[in-house]
Amino acid sequence: PGDNKYTSGSVLVLGGAPGLTGAACLTAEAAFRADAGYVAVFAPVESLPVLEVRLLEAVKRPVEEVFEAVERAGALALGPGLGEGREALVRHLLAESDLPAVVDADGLRGLEPLERAAPTVLTPHEGELGRLLGEESSWVAAHRLEAVRRAVDRYRCVVLLKGTDTLVGAPGSGVLVVSPGPASLATAGTGDVLTGVIAAFLAKGLEASYAAAAGAAAQQLAASLVPQQVGLVASDVVAHLPEAIHSQV
Repeated sequence: PGDNKYTSGSVLVLGGAPGLTGAACLTAEAAFRADAGYVAVFAPVESLPVLEVRLLEAVKRPVEEVFEAVERAGALALGPGLGEGREALVRHLLAESDLPAVVDADGLRGLEPLERAAPTVLTPHEGELGRLLGEESSWVAAHRLEAVRRAVDRYRCVVLLKGTDTLVGAPGSGVLVVSPGPASLATAGTGDVLTGVIAAFLAKGLEASYAAAAGAAAQQLAASLVPQQVGLVASDVVAHLPEAIHSQV
């Protein structure tokens, strides 16, 4: 009852390069539907007109102002549709901020191990995890458990490997397995939705490995609630997140 829009979960999204604005929109909308109270999207200035039309509730700002807003955020969502050439910015935000962060998609590009006191979640698919480990995606597919453990050891943070069985590893603990979701989740944009849900859960104070696993479970349940499993799109999953989460609380 005493919360306001910031204390109930404030998420900062960095992404949305031209041609990739949909990824940032899906992440922002998913964060709101996962019960975040405030979402701000920081994107290249040329993308802002698209975001203004597409996103109603979120604040939109040029990427150059991102450091001015960090102190008002509760968690970072770095990478959805970020595009190339922003690797240094991602590293700088992770190094200078003490906020929980989820890093996905283009945010993982060229990512090096970094000691952070704040909770950090990486959410690669098999190809992205292969690049982080210097392996082929086919090797990751054949050694998913080993790949997660190697990534956790290398990056010293929570690593969520997407796939039929979602695996969540964390330093000093075992691997959580989120049971298979519907096959309809194999469609563009669902990774961006997952990023938004995890960021909202981190902003609300959930421990990082549970935020990651619960985010995957919430996304899977929301997808299963969509009436049309054939032709499901990522925004369908976003629309059913409140129902999925409410059914479990």
